[in-house]
Amino acid sequence: MSTQKILLEAKNLSRHYLVAQGWGKPKAVLRALDGVSFALTPGKTLAVAGESGCGKSTLARQITMIEAPSGGELWMDGANIAHAGRAERKRIRPLVQMVFQNPYASLNPRKTVGSLLEEPLVINTHLSKAERAEKARAMMDRVGLRAEHYARYPHMFSGGQRQRIAIARALMLNPKVIVADEPVSALDVSIQAQVLNLLMDIQQSSGVAYLFISHNLAVVEHIADELLVMYLGKAVEYGDERKIFNRPLHPYTQALLASTPRINPELRQQKIAVRGEQPSPLAPPPGCAFSNRCPHAVERCRQEIPVLQESDGRRVACHRVEEIN
Repeated sequence: MSTQKILLEAKNLSRHYLVAQGWGKPKAVLRALDGVSFALTPGKTLAVAGESGCGKSTLARQITMIEAPSGGELWMDGANIAHAGRAERKRIRPLVQMVFQNPYASLNPRKTVGSLLEEPLVINTHLSKAERAEKARAMMDRVGLRAEHYARYPHMFSGGQRQRIAIARALMLNPKVIVADEPVSALDVSIQAQVLNLLMDIQQSSGVAYLFISHNLAVVEHIADELLVMYLGKAVEYGDERKIFNRPLHPYTQALLASTPRINPELRQQKIAVRGEQPSPLAPPPGCAFSNRCPHAVERCRQEIPVLQESDGRRVACHRVEEIN
C-alpha cells in the first residue's frame, strides 16, 4: 500500500442484510460485505475485482454514503463517515462522487446537458446562474464535449458521449474520490479505451483518487495502481496491481487471471481447476469461503477463516499461500 497521504480508509467495513426466506421461516443474514479494509491515496486508482455477487457494488454504496455500513469504520476528511451524523455526512458527501455503469440510465432524459452538469452546483453551492453555466461549459470542454452540446438532451448522444457527460457531472464539485462502478462495461470496445484514457488524463491533472469497480481484468490491468480481489464479501488478495498480475498468490486470483485473455504468451497464467459454482451468500461454507472450489483446500481451510497476511509485497487471505506458491 502507498505511503502517501490517505484520502479515504476503510477498516473492517461490513454490510449485512436480513433476507426473508419464506412464510414461517426466520430471516437469513446476507453478508454482502464482510470485514473489508483498504485505503485510497491521491492520484491513484484502486480497482476492485471479482465475480458477480462478491460485494463490489455493495462496497460502492458504502463509499458513496448511499447506504450506511452495518459495521466497521470509514474515514475521510477527519471523520468516521460510517457512523457520522447528518450534518457531517452532508459536508463530506460532495468529496465523493460516482460514475454509474449504464450511461443510458444514469442521466435524466428530461434535462439538457447544461442542466445535468449544473444540478450539483445548484444543490451544493451559492453560485449565480451565470457562474454555474460558466463552470458547466468549462467542464464540458475538459471532457471533450463541444459548446453546442450544452442545450442538447441525453438521447441525442452516443453511449461514449453520455459517459463523458456522467464523468463531467461527477467532477463538477471537485471531488477527492470518484467511485466508478463498471464505467465502461456498457460501451463498445472501441469506445472503452477513449473513456479510460479520459479518466486517466483527468486523474493526472487533478489528483483525484478512483475506486474502480470492474469484472473485466483487462480493463483493470490498464488503469489500476492497486488491486483488491473479493470473493463472497471478503478480500482475498490486496496490493500492488503489477505484482498481483505478474504473480497472483491466492488460488481464486490465479483462477480469475487464468480466465483473462492475454496477447503476450509470457503473461498467460496456467489454467486453474476450479470446481463447482460460487456458493450462496446466504449459506457460505465454514472456514475459507473459497474452500469448496479450491484445488489446494485442506481440512484447516474448511474449518478456519483465513485473515489477510503479508506475502511477497501484498496481503493474501490463504492458509496455504506459502506452500502452494
